[in-house]
Amino acid sequence: MASGRLAGHPLGDPGEGQAVSQASEEQNFRSAPLLAISLILFSSLLYVVGYSLSKVLVESYGLTALQVTFLRCAMVLGGSLCLLPWSGSGISLARLLVPPRAWEQRAAATALVVSNALAIVSYSLMPVTTASALGFTTPLLLAAFGSLFLGERASWVRWLGTGIGFSGMLLIVRPGASPVGLGIVAALGAAVAYSLYQILIRRLRAVASSLDTALQVALVGTVLLAGPMMVFWRSLSLGALAIMALCTLIQTAALASLAAGLRRGEASQLAPWQFSGLLWAMLIDAVMFSLVPSAYSILGGVLIIGGGVLAQLRFGR
Repeated sequence: MASGRLAGHPLGDPGEGQAVSQASEEQNFRSAPLLAISLILFSSLLYVVGYSLSKVLVESYGLTALQVTFLRCAMVLGGSLCLLPWSGSGISLARLLVPPRAWEQRAAATALVVSNALAIVSYSLMPVTTASALGFTTPLLLAAFGSLFLGERASWVRWLGTGIGFSGMLLIVRPGASPVGLGIVAALGAAVAYSLYQILIRRLRAVASSLDTALQVALVGTVLLAGPMMVFWRSLSLGALAIMALCTLIQTAALASLAAGLRRGEASQLAPWQFSGLLWAMLIDAVMFSLVPSAYSILGGVLIIGGGVLAQLRFGR
């Protein structure tokens, strides 16, 4: 290590320069998880808004869940191909067709496509709050998968925070208040697929950016669902097309925010913050579908936030 004299700053005490450097590093260390949390919160909001628009497309315009998923992927893929001539876009045929660790990237993309289709089914059959609440079994699965597959250490504080958040989710859903049906099965299936997607994305963070993720999801979804569209296709009105375009824009932004957040923090550490989407779901139910959240929903939301904060106490260490 260089002596204080050799490392001295021409404008002041060498120790002062070192202190500034250490303070800067500490600030960067603390700001990184805060940015990751902000990205996860933002992605949760965008996802709920996007799925609510998907619910409108299925219920009011007669589209199928597979058609909504296919159109979203096809629109993103078409837009990406249009940007190929622009060098500043970062998009190339090589990046699209021959990405690093292609099989792993496409496995992650497949998991997300399956999750999206199942989630749209659940949202179309249940209130937004209920579908969202069941979908938020994902953080519990993610905390377990993060420890199992990524070697992330989930402390008892994180598990406690996740458990509190899960209790809040159960308080909102209140098992037995609604019959078990296809919507519930679809929501839980979407949660499992979504957890696998997030784990795979964490394994790819050194080689795949948010753009890579969006491109592969668009490509895989378009290819996989092109055949089934011969059976599940429904005619599109201009209104449905406009809502579909808006939904695609919102969910693509949600995907980019989620991928960026996961690259900046541990999966199990960020998991409880994804429960925040449940609060957005209650708000959307009230605004878009005239469903006022009950006292149980409000109390459950408080538990969800409390669990998320508790699980983050380790950040300060």
